[in-house]
Amino acid sequence: MASEGHFGRAPIRVIYLTGTGRSGSTLLGNAIGSLPGALSAGEIRFLLRRGIAERGTCACLAPVVECPVWQPALEKTFGTVPDRDEALRLDAALTDLVRRRRVRWWASGGTSPEATKLIDLHGRLVANLAEASGATTIVDSSKIATFGALLGRSPMLDVKPVHLVRDPRAVAYSWQREVASQAAPGYAGEMERFHPGKAAAMWLHSTISVDIAFRKRGVDVIDVRYEDFVTDPATILERVATFAGLAPEIGFVRDGTLDLRTSHAAAGNPNRLRSGPISLRADTAWRSELPTRDRLMVSTLTTSHRRRHGY
Repeated sequence: MASEGHFGRAPIRVIYLTGTGRSGSTLLGNAIGSLPGALSAGEIRFLLRRGIAERGTCACLAPVVECPVWQPALEKTFGTVPDRDEALRLDAALTDLVRRRRVRWWASGGTSPEATKLIDLHGRLVANLAEASGATTIVDSSKIATFGALLGRSPMLDVKPVHLVRDPRAVAYSWQREVASQAAPGYAGEMERFHPGKAAAMWLHSTISVDIAFRKRGVDVIDVRYEDFVTDPATILERVATFAGLAPEIGFVRDGTLDLRTSHAAAGNPNRLRSGPISLRADTAWRSELPTRDRLMVSTLTTSHRRRHGY
């Protein structure tokens, strides 16, 4: 049972989606955020840089620093909304702390004055976000296991990791696609694209990191396959809700369609801006469009962990 955390109140529940990019975390996060009492906050890991320093757009379509939910949370956390220089300074310190290679440092209980400061900062930020929105549960789709470990250190938060996995060959194929940047309305740039070999290495590292950062430390984690979610969203959402202690009220799921609430995702895939009816479909284009050589390479590099998840 979680102990009292934020000024004598019970810790704020955080459903933390962990895994690798291009696995459907934006869609799953917004779906979970449509459960009663939940709020999808997007990728909190990138709030400082993308939301504040770069003046990004919240999924509610207001600038993050003017969002009716984020603005009061930021002001209560920092005293005032941080300026660009402060946001970038904090982001640089956070980037160093949550580098993927530091997963064993976090798992072994590593600490430093900077880590203590950022753990406290993000604990207060998430608690203040819950207060400003009226939510009892915050959904964070940052994915990076080390950032999830950072949040888990805060006594103000009760972190529930959900490991989202997708067939690594589908992930590798998705990394070849051009996806418009979410940094600003009308921005015509592209998100990063990676060679299939690197995409496979990222998938494998993220899967191993979940074990190191959470499971081997005795933290309960549930695995969710993206393919199962798009095929049977009601069952997956009920399972996640039960795991996190939320009421499994899924009236917004109807015949393979999700009627999503507007989220307050401050950073992440452009799909975070979508709300209302969303039709789900299995994306299997990789089966015919991913070159055979690339498919074999990804399959070989991810064999053991791929089979562990039924791929």
